[in-house]
Amino acid sequence: MEDLSAYREAFIEELVDQLERMEQDLLSMEKDASEEIVQSIFRSAHTIKGSSAAMGFEEMKSLTHEVEHLLDMVRGNKLEVDPRLINLLFGALDVLKALRDEYMRGHTYSDISKLLYDLQNFTKGTEVLLPKWRNLPELTLEQSLRLEEAVESGLRLLKIQLSLADDCPMKAARFHLIAQEISAQYGAIIVSEPSALFKQEGAAAEDGYSESVFLISTSLDIKDVQNQASILTDVRLAKVESYKQPLSKKESQPLPGPKETVLEEKSKQGPQTIRVSVERLEHLMNLVGELLIDQTSLSQLKQSVSHRFANEEFVERLSDITDHMSSIVEELQESVMKARMLPIEHLFNRFPRMVRDLSQKLDKEIELVLEGMETELDRTLIEEIGDPLIHLIRNAVDHGIESAETRLSKGKRARGRVRLNSYHEDNQVVITVEDDGAGIIPERIKASALRKGIISEEEAGRLSDHSAMYLIFQPGFSTAASVSEVSGRGVGMDIVRNQIERLNGLIDIQSTPDVGTCFTVRIPLTLAIITGLMVKVSDRDFVIPMNNVIEIVRVPMEEIQTVQGESVIVIRNQVIPLVWLCDALHYSKGELHSKFIPVVIVGSAEKKLAVAVDELMGNQEIVIKTLGTFLGKIPFIAGATILGNGRVALILEIAYLIQRLKKDKARAVV
Repeated sequence: MEDLSAYREAFIEELVDQLERMEQDLLSMEKDASEEIVQSIFRSAHTIKGSSAAMGFEEMKSLTHEVEHLLDMVRGNKLEVDPRLINLLFGALDVLKALRDEYMRGHTYSDISKLLYDLQNFTKGTEVLLPKWRNLPELTLEQSLRLEEAVESGLRLLKIQLSLADDCPMKAARFHLIAQEISAQYGAIIVSEPSALFKQEGAAAEDGYSESVFLISTSLDIKDVQNQASILTDVRLAKVESYKQPLSKKESQPLPGPKETVLEEKSKQGPQTIRVSVERLEHLMNLVGELLIDQTSLSQLKQSVSHRFANEEFVERLSDITDHMSSIVEELQESVMKARMLPIEHLFNRFPRMVRDLSQKLDKEIELVLEGMETELDRTLIEEIGDPLIHLIRNAVDHGIESAETRLSKGKRARGRVRLNSYHEDNQVVITVEDDGAGIIPERIKASALRKGIISEEEAGRLSDHSAMYLIFQPGFSTAASVSEVSGRGVGMDIVRNQIERLNGLIDIQSTPDVGTCFTVRIPLTLAIITGLMVKVSDRDFVIPMNNVIEIVRVPMEEIQTVQGESVIVIRNQVIPLVWLCDALHYSKGELHSKFIPVVIVGSAEKKLAVAVDELMGNQEIVIKTLGTFLGKIPFIAGATILGNGRVALILEIAYLIQRLKKDKARAVV
């Protein structure tokens, strides 16, 4: 028997791609069952069937064969696309994904007998021969101009195909009444077959109106038109799909030229890309990190030599080599970083299916809007940020968006909207999850927190509305009994914040009651190399991630005040708690050589903290190294880096520092 293990990796890669494409096409088919979409899903199923058969994967071959059969019936007008079929195909897709995962892990395959039975018996008693739909006639010049004007005006072009019931007594009259209703309720008719402008004559006139097709321009959604067309009087079947304007002969057959010839020759060479394993990219990134450390060491060596041997020729030569190496390392680092980047589309594509299933389960109409799909992010972060985003979106759909009845009573449209967006800002990626739901009501948040003992009466009185919203991030804030009282927000939100902060990220909230809520997540582009602020404490080197640094100030000793036994400083009329980093880390405090104290203002979510250090050393690109499983989790420390002089500097975990100090103060008060 032939050894198929050599093809296993290629089979898995193709399987992942085809299943992802099938899911996106099924979501599109639910909105618009065009021939193009159906054909695309059929091709994916056929491809998977062939490759799984070649690999001896009988379970997947059998399942895709049945899916392919149903899609072939749709292509042959023997089966209509309806919610029952869509749900069955989604169920089959879920099982195909499960089989894929079991194949990759080498586990026993799931029992697919029930699903096979459902697929094989789906058409029993329901199979109908769909009409042979009419084609649109060729457009005249006037009709083409009207079509272009509609597109420029932002209107949708829809093709409506109708089949009248066999027992319709006066089909010609019914057709013209339907044409009048389409013009009055849907939009302008650009062309129809038969023509809606005049009535056919002759013995076969009535039969000529059994099937009809309209091309209209409209502002309505395709789903709304489909629903309305399906309930028209005497209409047996209705099919509505988007209409794509065909290219003109001039557009479809451009004249060949030198540039086109070159492009054609390049296309024959095949795609100019190759697949690289994640392990190789990780290894390459580690090597670049080591090179960056050596380059920093060389730069420091150059500075030392320059001071001792000024004006020497070899010093100038060393300086040139160091500068050139610095430039090469920087370019190499950027290239490797780009190789690790993936469009965030790979993450966002998971959410339409999730929102679709949730909206069906909750009986809500939800529209998911995806923006910024081209934004690139380190592939490691794409996996890490997935779970927090899933939680935020589920909360928006489940608890943020009201029911259709409630929304209508508030003057909103019945269909809720969740908007997911991403973009680059400086060296960060910003992701927003926004809904137009009920919003967060601060007073209810504070009342619920009081009942649970999370805050005291005194603390509740001092909290602003904006600060009160951040109580949803407190552990144990939300329980099943409190869901209705706080609009369901906060279920597991402490876990969401912890995961984001573990990535050196921040999460912020903006909410207006009855208008909606927006969560803003900021994370670094990568976890491998970051910019850090170097500081010294008790002659030890530490790194504060620049993502957490708000500003750096030098504070006179006499301006440090004490409020309720705690040190604070006042910056632009804002009171900020002050902590000496040496005290937090249990180091001895060094001698003060100046009356000004270097202070770093850091932030995590809505919290700010002033951190007093012994010395500021400046910014530096650092390579993050984990502490390893032997040391485990160390309080305040997120990792380490090797400096150019060979010393190890620990990287501070600012979020943990703020939370830990807050808890210590709370215990001291008690």
